[in-house]
This record gives sequence, C-alpha cells and structure tokens, in this order.
Amino acid sequence: MKILAVDDEFVSRTKISMLLKSHGDCDSASSGEEALELFIKAHLEEQPYQLITMDIDMPGLSGPEVVKQIRAYEQQHGLTSLESSVKILMVTAMNDGKTIMSSFKEGCEGYLTKPFNQEAIQKSLTTIGLSA
Repeated sequence: MKILAVDDEFVSRTKISMLLKSHGDCDSASSGEEALELFIKAHLEEQPYQLITMDIDMPGLSGPEVVKQIRAYEQQHGLTSLESSVKILMVTAMNDGKTIMSSFKEGCEGYLTKPFNQEAIQKSLTTIGLSA
C-alpha cells in the first residue's frame, strides 16, 4: 500500500510514518500544499496513494480544505470508485462532534485522535477497509 502522512508537526508526522511502515511505503508532507502536490504527482506517475493520513489543523491549507481539493481532483478525473479513490484518515487532537462531522462531510473515511498508538491505527485501518 502506498501511504502519505500529512502533519505540520514533525514529531506527529514521524510517529505516524513509523507506525504505518508495516502497512506499506510511507511518504510524508509537512503542509497541505505539499500534500496536494504529492497526491497529484502520484496520480500523474500512475502510482496513486491508497491511504492519506491528514492532520486537521495546519497553517495554510487546513486538512479539511486539502480533502475537499483531493475529492474535487478525483471527481474531475473520474476517480470516484472505491478502488480508484484514496482513503483519507483524519488525524487530530480535536475530538469534538462538530470537527468530526465536518471532516466526514468533506470526504474522509475515518478519524484518529491524538495521541495514537499502533493498536489505534490498526483499528482505524480495519474500520476503513484497508487492513484485515
């Protein structure tokens, strides 16, 4: 599985990347803008990501804004099937109902609250259909 971990905080980005290495090749991005660039580049190279973990609160483009743009790109390029669209797991310290609901509204499949561990990641991956 090809994975992109997006978080503006180095420690969080490094931790989730390390925990996801057992599930596939994991790239990382420190901003929403960088995440969009990598997402589009992966599609142009015909090696798309199957999973993106996305921090919600980042300077510049926030996680929900990036998700919205990713879903728009997929729509424009006919990548709307379950097999062709990327699974997005929002990762954040915010766990209020409004934030969770708005994340799902923008198009994520799952939600992981910080601090997280391997067990929480495994449970989230199973919930969104990426791991048995």
